[in-house]
Amino acid sequence: MPWGDWQFWIVTLAAIGALVWLVKLFKPRKKRSVRTSLTIEGDRPTRR
Repeated sequence: MPWGDWQFWIVTLAAIGALVWLVKLFKPRKKRSVRTSLTIEGDRPTRR
């Protein structure tokens, strides 16, 4: 292993960054629940 070569470290860090990016890309995301109010015929909902 070329431990003293700066190019080795640059390529290694780039490969680790790409791997982290790929893991985040394919990791299932948590879906946020979105609260909506249902309307009938386009009327604004009334608050109680």
